[in-house]
Amino acid sequence: MSNIVDYVEKYKDISFHEFAFNEIDALVLSQLSYIDYSAIVCKFDSEVEITLEDAAYHYFNLHTEEERKEKISIVYKAGLLLKQCAQTKRYKNLKLLKYTNNINDKIDKQFSAVTFYINEALAAIAFRGTDTSVTGIKESAMLSYMFPVPAQIEALYYLEESGTLAHRNLIVCGHSKGGNLATFSAVSCSNSLKKKIIGVYEFDAPGFPEQMINRYDFIEMKDKIFSYIPQSSIIGCMLYHLPSHKVVKSTNENLKQHQVSSWLIDDNHFIFTSETDETSKFVDKYLKKLTAAVGQDNIEEVFETIFDFIEGSGINNLDDLKSFDFAKLVKTINSLKSINEMQKSLIESTIKQAIKEFSQLFYYEHLKSLAKKITISDTLKTNNPNEDIL
Repeated sequence: MSNIVDYVEKYKDISFHEFAFNEIDALVLSQLSYIDYSAIVCKFDSEVEITLEDAAYHYFNLHTEEERKEKISIVYKAGLLLKQCAQTKRYKNLKLLKYTNNINDKIDKQFSAVTFYINEALAAIAFRGTDTSVTGIKESAMLSYMFPVPAQIEALYYLEESGTLAHRNLIVCGHSKGGNLATFSAVSCSNSLKKKIIGVYEFDAPGFPEQMINRYDFIEMKDKIFSYIPQSSIIGCMLYHLPSHKVVKSTNENLKQHQVSSWLIDDNHFIFTSETDETSKFVDKYLKKLTAAVGQDNIEEVFETIFDFIEGSGINNLDDLKSFDFAKLVKTINSLKSINEMQKSLIESTIKQAIKEFSQLFYYEHLKSLAKKITISDTLKTNNPNEDIL
């Protein structure tokens, strides 16, 4: 079993002419989109290209190791992947162009994308995703009450412009919110551009309102959409997806599975399992129940209240929730004037049931993790009977 780094190393001397673009290559480019290419790759209104090898050279000249280590984990790892890819025959001559990075906090828009020319016949457009933890969940949850979001509109514009000028077949890809943007733009673009798209790859991406996936143009594109989520997916289980998504095995636990460096690969494809685990099912279940209890008209205010309260309480990930004061959250929600007493009662009962089920789930997951450690320790003792490893 291997991971994305092992894949790049294995195929480093094999060009795309010798071995065709595949799902792992889409994952690689999705991760490379997390790099800040400002002052390296020309902006959206230019068609000037730079090789990936040269882009890497400039990136590491512009940013010291200390600066890169201060970035969030997924960006730091993307930098390491960029350095590795720049030293390979397979990736170093890819052409990068049309980089854009637009952030507008007033309208909650964070949008970044880059175009890769793979060869004379194929281009890939990669949309950047969000980071992990509560911040990433909040941005993904926005899709429950705001559709389309500003970033989706900009992604469609970017795909239409860059895809039309590419004069090649197209791959569209992204991780996390980037995967959602990839799918939205590919489904919503012009029919002439759709004919050029040969694959849309989304990795642990939030889904769409139910009416979106039932649209004719979405169904029309379904055979070109390849969706992957890890066993403990949280972001990727939000809202609704096509039933064809695949579950990938991961070496991490819980939200850390959002980091694709933990996804298991066999040669040039992922290692799959039959279904998501209980943590993923739990979050999916209660987000949908909460949405139903609140109603579409009030979901934005309730979600904003919940996330503001969580962030104000210093909660950064799911593990922190074990010490979270849910009673104060219920009291805060009950103070909202926009929801009626029946809705408040439904929210309270939903949260109470979630607390009970989460406590049981957390206890079960803790026991399972402990059992795994004991099994590993026993194995090591068997192999080294004279060594005290505990």
